[in-house]
Amino acid sequence: MTVSVARAPEPVAGQEDRTAPLTHAGDAANATRTSAGRLEFLDTVRGVAALVVALQHTSEQVWTQMLGWSHTWFRPGEFGVLAFFLCSGFIIPASLEKRGKLGEFWIGRFFRLWPLYLSALILVAVGYLVLPGLNLPGGTNTLVVFGVNSSMAQVFTEYPILIGASWTLGYELVFYLLVSGLFALKVHRNSAAIATGFFAGALLLGGSVPVFLISHLSGTHATVVAGMILLVAAPVLFVKDVPTKMRIVAAVTMAPAVLMLANRPHDMYFSLILLGTMFVGTAMYRMTTGEVSPKMARSVFLGSMAALTLAQRAYHVGYTEPVTGATPQWWTEAATFLGAYAFFGAMLLLRRREFPRVLVYLGTISYSVYLMHGVVLILMPHIGSGLTTFLLWNAATLVSASLTYRFIEKPAIELGRRVVSFRRRRAETRAVSAEPDPSEARVLEDSGQRR
Repeated sequence: MTVSVARAPEPVAGQEDRTAPLTHAGDAANATRTSAGRLEFLDTVRGVAALVVALQHTSEQVWTQMLGWSHTWFRPGEFGVLAFFLCSGFIIPASLEKRGKLGEFWIGRFFRLWPLYLSALILVAVGYLVLPGLNLPGGTNTLVVFGVNSSMAQVFTEYPILIGASWTLGYELVFYLLVSGLFALKVHRNSAAIATGFFAGALLLGGSVPVFLISHLSGTHATVVAGMILLVAAPVLFVKDVPTKMRIVAAVTMAPAVLMLANRPHDMYFSLILLGTMFVGTAMYRMTTGEVSPKMARSVFLGSMAALTLAQRAYHVGYTEPVTGATPQWWTEAATFLGAYAFFGAMLLLRRREFPRVLVYLGTISYSVYLMHGVVLILMPHIGSGLTTFLLWNAATLVSASLTYRFIEKPAIELGRRVVSFRRRRAETRAVSAEPDPSEARVLEDSGQRR
């Protein structure tokens, strides 16, 4: 039976285009509440995620008790990151599939992410250059570090990360590259199997693959990297009914993703859990479109929670926090990750409900909140008591995020749309001009008949 689906307007927030995923037309069980084309439950998740990340980082800077607590019991920042990743997994494939063209998808991604990110980087780089007391580790050249950080792949290098929270953008970038390659190979809809594969890899590989393989290349490391590339090359070479051009596109997008993953700073199980989490979000999206059955979606969701718990138990190594001496245990990390899954799952179940306007708005500016709280922590000094500083930092974060969304993020998104529209119009014009004139075709046909 063919399922009728409807396309809703695109959401704009966090780290995705304004693309509401496909839902069963008129199906109350799968419908998702939107407001001005936005998915309200996703905005709520992103709003809460951005807020808890900012609150953890600002509170830890003024209260060592919070620093010790977050390393011992529960890590709000990681909770927010996992929630963001589930949201990205839910919406990014919807954006790509709605556009249907990789070029348009990447144009949208560029204008969605880089203008605001580069603006934040410039503020921080200027701060390191002119403000007293701000120095990069080891006297590293600020311009070189800025160049590396502008790629968003800085987490996969050994250069300093200018905005601490921006390490997650590197994993987002890997996800976009992998999704693009899967789309080119026409296997992108196998989200449940892909998510399961990542978590199986986390359990099997664990901490066995060393970090920064390429930065410290040796014979053994080169063998591991080659094996990772061959693992990705297999589907590129052997997937059926895919034109050569699209195989090349898949190789060009997926090879950098593999190389970045090979040079990650985290244990392999941790990195695979992060990427697997995004594909879990994609599987949940496909549940709302009817492509994945609710039973399968629940199996993937709960199975991933079980797998990440086992992986944390088997491979986690706690590193002592130098200020408080607190050491995160495996259950600290597992509880944090499970909390993010439970929160996202609850919001997904409530997706037909109306959510508070303040959370929807906070979700709208969540990408700005996520970046600007890091900028505030670097550039804004302690003022008065710890409580005063905490309140001022968070107030400055929200105000600056509102302004950067209004004057940088939103205009950049609109500019990206205009660029895409211009490309579409130009392609349509070329297609029309390439078609033969009907009258000329008729003359040629008549002439041929007379001969």
